Amino acid sequence: MRRYFLYLSMILLATGLLASCNDDFDTPPMVVPTAQDKPNTTIADFKAKYWKDAVNYIDTVKDDIVIHGYVTSSDETGNIYKSLYIQDETGGLTISVNQNSLYNTYRVGQEIVIPMKGAWIGKYNGQQQLGYPQYYQQGGVWEATFLPQDTWEGMAQLNGLPNMAKVDTMTVKISDLKTDKASLLKYQGRLVKLQNVKFEAANGELTYAEAGATTNRNLVDNQGNTIVMRNSNYATFRNDILPLGSGDVVGLLYYYNTHNGSAGTWQLYIRSTSDVIGFSTSTKGLLKDPYSIAEAISLQNQGKSGWVSGYVVGAVAPEVTSVKSNSDIEWKAPTTLDNTLVIADDPNCTDASKCVAVSLPQGTPFRAQANLKDNEAVYKTKIWVKGTMASYMNMAGITGNSGSTEEFRLSVVTGGETSLNEGFDGGKLPTGWTVATVSGDKSWYVTLFDNNYYAAMTGYKGTNPPFESWLITPALDIKNAKSKVLSFLSQVNGYGSTTSRFQVYVLNSTDPATATVKQELNAKLAVAPASGYSAFVESGDVDLSKWADGSYYIGFRFYATKDANYATWCVDNVKFGQAGTKPQPSGTSADLSTMNGGLPTATYGNYTSAAGWAATNASLLRGAGRRCRCQPCVHLHRHCNGVEQRVCHGCQPQRQDHGSGQAGVASAEGRLCHPEIHLRLCLHREKGLVDARRHQAERCRCEIVYRDQGRCREVHGL
Repeated sequence: MRRYFLYLSMILLATGLLASCNDDFDTPPMVVPTAQDKPNTTIADFKAKYWKDAVNYIDTVKDDIVIHGYVTSSDETGNIYKSLYIQDETGGLTISVNQNSLYNTYRVGQEIVIPMKGAWIGKYNGQQQLGYPQYYQQGGVWEATFLPQDTWEGMAQLNGLPNMAKVDTMTVKISDLKTDKASLLKYQGRLVKLQNVKFEAANGELTYAEAGATTNRNLVDNQGNTIVMRNSNYATFRNDILPLGSGDVVGLLYYYNTHNGSAGTWQLYIRSTSDVIGFSTSTKGLLKDPYSIAEAISLQNQGKSGWVSGYVVGAVAPEVTSVKSNSDIEWKAPTTLDNTLVIADDPNCTDASKCVAVSLPQGTPFRAQANLKDNEAVYKTKIWVKGTMASYMNMAGITGNSGSTEEFRLSVVTGGETSLNEGFDGGKLPTGWTVATVSGDKSWYVTLFDNNYYAAMTGYKGTNPPFESWLITPALDIKNAKSKVLSFLSQVNGYGSTTSRFQVYVLNSTDPATATVKQELNAKLAVAPASGYSAFVESGDVDLSKWADGSYYIGFRFYATKDANYATWCVDNVKFGQAGTKPQPSGTSADLSTMNGGLPTATYGNYTSAAGWAATNASLLRGAGRRCRCQPCVHLHRHCNGVEQRVCHGCQPQRQDHGSGQAGVASAEGRLCHPEIHLRLCLHREKGLVDARRHQAERCRCEIVYRDQGRCREVHGL
């Protein structure tokens, strides 16, 4: 086996054996590796000879072909995984090697000579590469996977020392990257430069990658063409903020495709942030550093965009399409129309030349919450608007604002919902809800366990504490709500954390940093048990009448500093403006013996235990005391649609927190259990009797429920 990865020979001297002191040491000799074979084929010819259109294949090289190339990749930052990229003057080639820290041996600019006879070339999901044969059973195809380290080291011959001058970076346009065979052969595996591009989603806060997975960030050019930049969550620069403005990006081209006959996707991998060149480091125009109105006026029609902040001073008057004088503005509230705002640096300004106008798109949150016709409270208050600084209605303006909640901020809350009943059953963050992550790389998410969706937050797998993330409701119109009461369920697994905190606040902004009203509420919260998850605990009635002067938000705050482990907090069934609630009954399974004095019944009826548990439409039977394998348990006679069936239902399974990976034991709360009492019940199709999320209207459901102030909630369903 030929190994050529020593550039210098180190001489070890045993100073204790020296006869005398002598500071004149000989320079160690330089060992320059020399390849034994000579290249006879270019990379371009070699790739073309063994090209197949299939997205996955493997082929053995039978010809006496020797190629060479200069290393263009580096896995030092962790963004490139077990891969080498080399290129000659004709093309680039990817080499898949089952080895980490390849950069220690194969430096950028190092020439490698590779005798190819007996080796393998193929594709892995669209990318042609040197690799090792692997059969993908699910797809029924052969593909090129990682070469074993020893196999690769037996093939590769280093030739000379690294020479950066040999690495040629090809300048390309995104539009050059077609998906035909010629383009794939030309560009796959090449080191390229994209000029005058920008990060599509850069906002001064977004990082290169999320904590949990490799992340796509789009680069866009002036013509609107885009390409995916792939950033590993293991890269050392993962937490770096995406740069703003435009610049050049150098990277390695990869083509991803999993379906024969369809177009794939070009992807770009940078080696380090040194490949991102000439972008702005200024924060001007971000939400935390917005342009003033005077600055926005001075930047009109120059293509500048960003956040602008000022005070709402009026709206364009009716029948005005071109503002020509101050009289074309209504400097008051309420205004006649609801489709524009006029903004100034001074809340008392009445000079149109010192203002900008912005359109309020029809049917958007921006119009609904900010227009002065319906929202007098916005008048002379501070506002933040995102857009392009360009003329609008013949005056300075801010254009391109879509009207979404992501593109404006108010300093007062307007509108809002007079009632809320959110169980997160859509499996994602509901419309109108906001997640505001103040610090760290973890945020609230919606997850599923035991057929129940809920919102959750943890610091687990986060790498950048402290973690502070807020789950914020839509605006709640407390003033006009019939009931000014909030309730919710909370659950926690502490995992031994000593720094994790969960709090509930009233806010007057979806940005906790700028909220001028931020008061913690006194609600009953779950308490972490010694191990596993707590029950879902009712908050009880949280009185919001103190804020009945208008609309506000409710914010659920998770906060934790650096810790050995982090708690997971869960929130569900957030309700406002509805009938009051009370904490769940506290009785245990044994409390069932208090129903009907512990006596069996011959007919169906409603029975309540001393602690408040209720069996609805049930008959109580005294059984023989047969126990289930796992206690506590529930013995039931299913008696639906004329079919009677005995069911023994045991403990819930061990659970793993979705999104966190921390194991915990499911709570036993809600089991109505007693070894000597059986419940026979059948809840028929009666509206409102059972939680609609679990009730199938077409068929009868057998469930145990408890009644809470006239409402039925499922405790355990069958």
